[in-house]
Amino acid sequence: MVVDTKKMSPFFISFFFLVIFSRNANSIEVVVNDSIELSKISKQQVKSIYLGQQTHWPNGKLIKLFKLPSEHKTHHDFVKNILGIYPYQYNRRWQKLVFSGFAVKPKDVSTEQALLQAVANTPGAIGYIKDKTTTGGIRYVALFNEM
Repeated sequence: MVVDTKKMSPFFISFFFLVIFSRNANSIEVVVNDSIELSKISKQQVKSIYLGQQTHWPNGKLIKLFKLPSEHKTHHDFVKNILGIYPYQYNRRWQKLVFSGFAVKPKDVSTEQALLQAVANTPGAIGYIKDKTTTGGIRYVALFNEM
């Protein structure tokens, strides 16, 4: 089927691209250890957690951060679309926090499956993956924008 874009309205074209790009941006899934009783979390809170500003869950438990390697595509998508910064800015921020002694660097895991296992085995842990898969010991947390 050939689509004549000259006959398509600008609204339809804009809507089409919005749907395509929003699906890609929202395909990041945030996971927490089953010990964290959380069903949803704001993007701002995830940003605070992953930028080292929030170190404890509301119940007082220490947050344990897990992340994928800097060169991993899911990591790039997470940092750009969820945290709203570039990967090099994320790395630079953590280098400063660790060097100054203010924080412990998030633990790198090599694959999404390894990240799921690490989160499942670590009370207080949080991580992110691209697509949902069934794994015991974790819970998926819905992301929402604060208004």
